[in-house]
Amino acid sequence: MRSPFAPACPARQWRVAAVELGPSGPGAGELSRVLACQRAADLADRPGEPGICPAELRGLLVPPYCGRRVLFTATDVTGHVVGWARLGLYEAFHRDVAHAAITVHPAVRRCGVGSMLLDALAWAARTWHRSRLIVDAPRTRATEAFASRHGLFVSGRDLHSRLDLDGPELPHRLVAAVNPAAANPGGLPRQRRRHARPGPGDGFATLCWSGPCPDEFLSGYVSTLDYLHAAQPSGPLPAPSPADASAPDSDTNSRFEPGSSPGVTPFTSAEVRHREQSASRAGLREYTVCLIDQTTGRIAALSSAHTPDGLRGEQNETVVAPDYRGLGLAVRVKAQLIRGLLAAEPSLAILDTYNAVDNHRMLAVNRRLGFRPLDTHAAWTLTL
Repeated sequence: MRSPFAPACPARQWRVAAVELGPSGPGAGELSRVLACQRAADLADRPGEPGICPAELRGLLVPPYCGRRVLFTATDVTGHVVGWARLGLYEAFHRDVAHAAITVHPAVRRCGVGSMLLDALAWAARTWHRSRLIVDAPRTRATEAFASRHGLFVSGRDLHSRLDLDGPELPHRLVAAVNPAAANPGGLPRQRRRHARPGPGDGFATLCWSGPCPDEFLSGYVSTLDYLHAAQPSGPLPAPSPADASAPDSDTNSRFEPGSSPGVTPFTSAEVRHREQSASRAGLREYTVCLIDQTTGRIAALSSAHTPDGLRGEQNETVVAPDYRGLGLAVRVKAQLIRGLLAAEPSLAILDTYNAVDNHRMLAVNRRLGFRPLDTHAAWTLTL
């Protein structure tokens, strides 16, 4: 069957349009057009893997807290979407930075579509008085060449890792992480332990929920979550997300969420509720596990994840409060979360996560649980 795209593709053939999205993201028709382009790109870049689903794509396109989300589409003369980009503009956090991602249909790559979208992103970012544009993309030969042509440089790197949830060793690994005394360590790689690992009866209680955080725990949840900010050093070039700083015992897959910068504000209850409502509108199912210090009532550790389709999951934040670090709580709370995910979503097959390449402690936690590295993503920065 003939491709709907013309074989010749001069740059002037394409038309780029932009629309600022409302709280629910794009409409059904616009989402369908962008989804077709993204699935074609997924098939070319990750053959054999399921493509993105509507809920997952909608989740990427809802506006951030106190900010804007702009959708750019590049179309050919027949109106087919040949590429698209998203732009995030934060007001509560990185007021001088715009965050973006670009996708080009494989049939028209190296034909100027990506360059046109980048130009449109940069123009919009300047219009909103941003001094830097950060574009997230896997680090490949193609993206390296594209970045070199357009003057982008790497300001952060994330390791993309995956856990196979039907792996034969996983149940034993989870038991060993949650209750080391009850697990036979034979067959697992031996690790040197600098700290004794507490057992389940050590004064920490497990709290789990799906969907929004219960009102009575919201304040404590926000307080612990905010250590994603507090653990990061400030600097002249803020990281594109909490994962891009080497904060101990914390990780996240949200590479466009705000990180540390001189003007950063702490997490707030309003921001958390906004994130929850956005996920619900998009159709994402979220799960959270916390470890509660029964003596003080504080949330010592937390971990969360979501799934858009019940087949694939994505790890969000894992945070351990500073007073409780060095006790093995990161691996324990993450293992509890995985067990809860498997119970609630029995068809879930894989769990992905993204961590800064220099976040060695969380990467060690991931290895202990059985995550394997897949590829590296870079935060490509353009000075405007």
